[in-house]
Amino acid sequence: MAKSHYVPKTDDGKVTWLNNFSSKLPDHASVLGLSPEQITSVQNDAAMFSYIVNLVNSFKTGLAERVGYKDLLKNGAENSPLGPAPVYNNTPAPTVVPAGIFVRISKLIMTIKGNPNYTEAIGNNLGIIGSEENIEFSELKPVINIKMEAGYPKLIWKKGKADSIDIYVDRSDGKGFVYLANDSSPDFVDKASLNGNEKTAAWVYKAIYRVKDEQVGLFSDDVSVTVKKEIT
Repeated sequence: MAKSHYVPKTDDGKVTWLNNFSSKLPDHASVLGLSPEQITSVQNDAAMFSYIVNLVNSFKTGLAERVGYKDLLKNGAENSPLGPAPVYNNTPAPTVVPAGIFVRISKLIMTIKGNPNYTEAIGNNLGIIGSEENIEFSELKPVINIKMEAGYPKLIWKKGKADSIDIYVDRSDGKGFVYLANDSSPDFVDKASLNGNEKTAAWVYKAIYRVKDEQVGLFSDDVSVTVKKEIT
C-alpha cells in the first residue's frame, strides 16, 4: 500500500481542499502551537486562490457570450438588438499574497505532522491524510523504446512507481543476455563499442523494474537496434 497525496489535482478541487484546511486550522492552532500569523497566512492564501480560480472560471464561462457580443457589435446587421453590454467582475480582490501558496502550505503541513500533539484525527479533520492506493508491483512491466543518438543506442523509458530499472543486453556474441546497468534517471545511453572488426551488429535489450533492493514485476518486451561502427 502507498499513500496518495491529499491535495486534489484540479484547481477547483484545490479550492475546496484549501478552504476546508483554512477554516478548520484555527480549531487546532493551540494544540499544534501555530501562531496567529500562520493562521492568517493560510486564510489569506485560501481567499486569494479561491478568488483567482473563480475569476478564471468566470472568464471561461462568459467567453463565448462576450465573443458573440463582440462579433455582433462588429459585423451584425444594422439595428440588431445587442442587449446590455457584458460587465467585468466588480468583486474586489482579497489581500494579495506571495507566489507559491501550495509550497508554503506543504511546509506548514510538514511542521504540523512533526508536532508531538498531532494525531490522525486532526489530520483527517484538516484533510491532510492521503487515501490508500494499491500498487501491484507484481504486475509492473516497463516499456522500452530505443533510438540512435550520436551513434549510441538510447533506451527511452518511464520511471512510474518504481525506483529504478535493471537493463540487460544481448550483443549477438553468443553470451545471450547479460546485465548492463541500473538506471534511476531516464533515459539511458549505452556507450559500448563494437567488438573487434565488427562493422555492424544487432543488439537486443530488455529491462525490469526495481523497487528498493528488489526486482519487481515482469521483464519488458525485447527491443533491438542495429549498431554501426563509425568510419573515421
